[in-house]
Amino acid sequence: MDPTRNPETMTIVERRAEIASILAQGLVRSVRVARSRTSLAFQKVSEAGESGLDLPGDLPLSVAPRPAG
Repeated sequence: MDPTRNPETMTIVERRAEIASILAQGLVRSVRVARSRTSLAFQKVSEAGESGLDLPGDLPLSVAPRPAG
């Protein structure tokens, strides 16, 4: 990806390649962020206790709402 390149002088193939490159970089960044969040949560759980059954107090948990009725 060349930021100095004028898109008006690029061919359709070059434009598509640049768009694909930008999207791929965004996908890689998104996966890295998701993995780092998962590894941080796993690290908190693994540090919680020897048995692995204890959870730290600051670990965010989510619970599905109960159905009415």
